[in-house]
Amino acid sequence: MKAAICDDENYWREVLTECLNEYGRKRHIDIVKEYFSCGESLVKCSRDFDLIFMDFQMSDINGIETARQIRQSNKECDIIFVSAFPNVALDTFELNTFRFLAKPIEKEKLFKSLDDYIQKEKSRLIVFKTHDGTVKIKESDIIYCESIQKHTIIYTANEIYEILINIREIEKRLSKEKFIRCHKSYITSFYHIKTYDNKRIIFDNNAKAYIGRKYFSDFKTTFQDYVLKYNLEKI
Repeated sequence: MKAAICDDENYWREVLTECLNEYGRKRHIDIVKEYFSCGESLVKCSRDFDLIFMDFQMSDINGIETARQIRQSNKECDIIFVSAFPNVALDTFELNTFRFLAKPIEKEKLFKSLDDYIQKEKSRLIVFKTHDGTVKIKESDIIYCESIQKHTIIYTANEIYEILINIREIEKRLSKEKFIRCHKSYITSFYHIKTYDNKRIIFDNNAKAYIGRKYFSDFKTTFQDYVLKYNLEKI
């Protein structure tokens, strides 16, 4: 998980860092943190974050204005406000804020918010167009995708869908940390991999996908990173 911590007080950055480190150890999740002491520097940052922890009162632009500017270019990133000003909570939710936490930080509430965020990510629905109309597929249910001419077949544990876009477009819509192009004709979900060698992948439902020679090195490295970040208990 890539997280940004935006707060002009070093003390609160350190407190939140300690809490996130503890949460990561308990949940076996690697949380990569980047720090910002003002809203302006966060807005100017070109990197994408999964989650932003935002203070309200800062020395330049306040947290609400910072979030408003971020939302102009990034509507997907989740924002958790962490503020000593509870009266601004309602204003923050106009910006599609995921949670509002009051300072001083209550660890139990922070951990519950993070658990809810992780669960939300696992349950993320993606809308695809099929011959019969549209279908909503939970991203975590996707085992692998296979290119068939100009269309793509998506395999889940219980259903098979023919999607009316090519595999390159599918690749753009899936989480880059949880899926990878492992062959010119296949995209694989890391979550469902049971085992692999340098030629093929076997999934937890015993289905198989192939690994292209030129894709193998990147696949192996990225999968190892995924295991460390999300599935440490599988090692």
